[in-house]
Amino acid sequence: MPRAHPGRRWWGPLLLAALTTAHAQTPHVHPGGSPPGTSAPAMPAAPSAPPSGPAPAGNATDPATAWRAANDAVGAFPRGHADILRWEREHAPAPASPPLPSGPSWTLDDVSRRALLGQPDLLIIPGQSRPEELQRQQAAAAVVLKAQAAWIEAIAARRLRQLAEQAHLAGDVGAELANRTRQVGNVSAERALRESLPSLEAKERLAQAVAAERHALVRLWQRLGGDGPESAAAHLPAALPERPPLPAADEAPALAARQRAQHPDWPRLRIEAERRRSALPAHAWETLQTEWAQAVARGQPGAARLDPSAPRWPHAWSEALAAQMALAQLERQLDGDLWLALDAARRAEARARHQREDMVPARRRLEEETLLRYNGMLASTWELLAAARERIAAEQEAVKAERDAWLAWLDLQAVLSGLPLPDRAPATDADTPATPVKGH
Repeated sequence: MPRAHPGRRWWGPLLLAALTTAHAQTPHVHPGGSPPGTSAPAMPAAPSAPPSGPAPAGNATDPATAWRAANDAVGAFPRGHADILRWEREHAPAPASPPLPSGPSWTLDDVSRRALLGQPDLLIIPGQSRPEELQRQQAAAAVVLKAQAAWIEAIAARRLRQLAEQAHLAGDVGAELANRTRQVGNVSAERALRESLPSLEAKERLAQAVAAERHALVRLWQRLGGDGPESAAAHLPAALPERPPLPAADEAPALAARQRAQHPDWPRLRIEAERRRSALPAHAWETLQTEWAQAVARGQPGAARLDPSAPRWPHAWSEALAAQMALAQLERQLDGDLWLALDAARRAEARARHQREDMVPARRRLEEETLLRYNGMLASTWELLAAARERIAAEQEAVKAERDAWLAWLDLQAVLSGLPLPDRAPATDADTPATPVKGH
């Protein structure tokens, strides 16, 4: 009796129809983003049985019956891939998750306006003092930047959920193929179990991605308001938008000046330090600096200590020293935060560019080459499935890198607004795919 090879005769085209078509239609992360109002199509779940019409009668566990059923499944598609596509369009079950309602996509400016609509206490009233005005501007910047960060995280979470659905579909296809080839004796039970593991792992990661998306939408709704989390989801763009360029290295002095101008305490501390120092007699500042250094050395390793035999400092000396130290401390905080924010933004941008321009194209080319080898009967179905999983994993890493680059850019904007550098918690591994199981 001639052997049917469902793995090569119809499972391969089905995988190509399900994964490659989805790969071509869903938006990829790139600097230009995607057209507003578009969304990725929902991925159909893998069929639970070969698309061969009614199941043949008899005992499915009997080898002869199983071989006959496999051959019938192959014969049901005389035109190969074209029949697979037609069958999938007619019999595709409901998507893993319902499509979200769509509406006009919001921009960063839209998010800013909606965030500030709920903050009447930050209204700047004519006649307020300059420090009070700066404090309200700084508080408004904090509200806006947190809302924009929640918006970025929601966009990325939805895209990661879509990719997790693709990975789950690839895992289901591999698990179903492993089960059927084991039933007809083509592979051992150990091999079938090994090839079914990606499906089990993808199922758990999909559940985590769905929960992460819901969490991100709730956080966004809390920042912007509305009828509920779904109201915010309806206005998410299909992909992360293009980021504004980072400042050049020679712009650092201008950035520092902008940062100081936005900080409500900087003008006051600078004026106070200059006033206290100018009130000292000639050469008193140099003498004060020397005696302060000696007091620190005398008190080590404890607090600074004056010479008991020397006369006490004038009160003006202590005030001038305290004012100068307060200004210097704020200056170090601002300069350090700016340096760290710029460095983090540049490193995040470099990683996003590497994932976008190097890793994702390499994984796509590898998947295409594996498909060519598969069509030439030089690669197994397992290798094709592994290549598809690796491509999806690379796209997930690219989305996360773009998200992190956006958050680093927003952190830089916070620092330039005079705010402290946000202390972000390290990203969790909930949306990180496990190492794909290699084919043999």
